[in-house]
Amino acid sequence: AQGSIALAHFSAGRYDAALSWAQKSIREKPNFLPSIRIFAASCAMAGRMEDAQRAIARVHQLNPAFRASDVKDLYRASRPDDLARYEQALRKAGLSE
Repeated sequence: AQGSIALAHFSAGRYDAALSWAQKSIREKPNFLPSIRIFAASCAMAGRMEDAQRAIARVHQLNPAFRASDVKDLYRASRPDDLARYEQALRKAGLSE
């Protein structure tokens, strides 16, 4: 649930709140990729690039094949603008195409 709250904050443009909720989720489930991704994206949008890059390194460690273009397959219910911003933030954080 905390990861979903983080995604909701991200979608609303509240990046600091999003990364805080994502951190809570990651503390409970350190390998939960959706929370790590939203943390990375939120950090990138909040200007915390070192944290964003470390999170992307963790994403690559857990799922080396994951690419920014894969996001649209995971979040089909998202609004197109939110999805585009999420993909852009993950790219900014260092996720490959």
